[in-house]
Amino acid sequence: MAARLRANGVPVEVKTIVSDGDLRAPETPIGEGIFVTALERALVAGEIDLAVHSAKDLPLDEDPQLVIAAYPERADARDALVTRRAERSVEDLAIGAKVGTDSPRRAGFLRALRADLDVIPLHGNVDTRLRRLDAGEADALLLAAAGLDRLGLGARIATRLDPESMPPAPAQGALAVQARREDQEVLDVVGRLDDAEIRIAVVAERAILKAMGGGCRAPVGAVAVQVDGDLTLLAAAVSPDGRARHVTRIRHHLDGDGSLARSLSLAAKELNTFVPLRGHVVIDTRPEVEESEREAMASDGFRVLHIPSIAIRPAKGNGGLDRARSRIADYDWVVLTSKRGVAALFDGLSAVPSSVRWAAVGATTAKALQERGAHVDCVPASARGAAIPSAMATLGSLNGRRILLARADAADRALPQKLQELGAQVDDVVAYQTDTAPEASRRAVLKALAARDVEAIMFASGSAAKGIVELAGGEADRARAFALLAITIGPKTSGVARELGFKVAAEAETQDAAGLRAALRRAIDEEVERWVESQLRQPA
Repeated sequence: MAARLRANGVPVEVKTIVSDGDLRAPETPIGEGIFVTALERALVAGEIDLAVHSAKDLPLDEDPQLVIAAYPERADARDALVTRRAERSVEDLAIGAKVGTDSPRRAGFLRALRADLDVIPLHGNVDTRLRRLDAGEADALLLAAAGLDRLGLGARIATRLDPESMPPAPAQGALAVQARREDQEVLDVVGRLDDAEIRIAVVAERAILKAMGGGCRAPVGAVAVQVDGDLTLLAAAVSPDGRARHVTRIRHHLDGDGSLARSLSLAAKELNTFVPLRGHVVIDTRPEVEESEREAMASDGFRVLHIPSIAIRPAKGNGGLDRARSRIADYDWVVLTSKRGVAALFDGLSAVPSSVRWAAVGATTAKALQERGAHVDCVPASARGAAIPSAMATLGSLNGRRILLARADAADRALPQKLQELGAQVDDVVAYQTDTAPEASRRAVLKALAARDVEAIMFASGSAAKGIVELAGGEADRARAFALLAITIGPKTSGVARELGFKVAAEAETQDAAGLRAALRRAIDEEVERWVESQLRQPA
């Protein structure tokens, strides 16, 4: 890299920086970004002007002060088998042979090939691992071919593994040159070394990780090549034990219409279907989450941190609900906007009067009513509280009708007002109340916000958004919370979240768990599209 800059008339001083990865103990597993952080710190501090990385080691979301100025070259992207004896292939290895690797990806795909092999963790830099191999700690190693070639150790390679059987890490073999985003002089000089085809291939491969919610340690492989304006990509995922393995391929014409990210997202979803990575980490702030919803979230590729930001309590001194319950047969309609309202109303209700008609905001609330023996007459198509009055009106005039509305203490007045505008007599009673979250939520929120892997946060009410702000406490933690993708149950919640400082990434089209989940998926897809577009664009 220095030689290429000097050939262009740029004076270069090479500064060697020892990374956190180089300093770790030999038996310490590699963490995310461990080979990158020390160089990035020096770059941000102005101690260096450029940082040259192995592209596969870069975190997907870099420091906003920095940018990849160039992908100047790429060596062999394949993995290599290095053996202690004369074996020339994975098939040649003896039954039970010890194969060392520090990569979950290589370990998983190797087990998929040869379940009989003893895959052992073997850490250290390349020289250290080769010494340990030669000392008999392992019978073979799996390493990146590019690393061995660059160190002049290509002769140690027994075989270069076919990407079909051992899909390489995304961006493996490529160099990435990082610079400060505002350092225009450096960007102009380094930008001349950028290889557009390498950039497209590397971004496409890393986008698979982005779409699956993985990092450089994920058991995911991808390799892309560009020929005559078409990008061909092989991507694969594997379980740690090698039992679940799936490979997918896409061919995409690069016409600049922004559809590449969508093709890559579809490939990632296919992989997640067969080998669930659950890499996207999201905070769910609802007071409780049903097991079926947890399973649905997991199958969609999400790992949920359930951190209630509010608590639900029985309404204090709830004479209004008691009176309404005792004369429920006098109402023409009973309207419920949550399953919690259903539970509160039916707690102590001796029988379900046949004369009453029931309205529910959505499928979840309707199911809760049906489980209590009520026949649900009205569920609006849009599953929004504001849509209930007009949906009820299609079943007959509401003029003069007595309607019981049982809901939370913090609910807004729009729903009862619309019912009254249609001539209804509305008893709007408090079925339950929101309270501050348990103290355990505060500790959980601070721990989650300190982690680098949380991407999104879901709010089913404005109270939940307020609760997170209260739990976060300090300015730095609140800033981290505001930076997450905020997913809301509807317009009212979105309004509250925005006023607090959250950036609402998506809003549920239906006010239920399925609507929230679909909005989350949509927000992640849009984030992948933005990421791909930003990464493909060479810094000006």
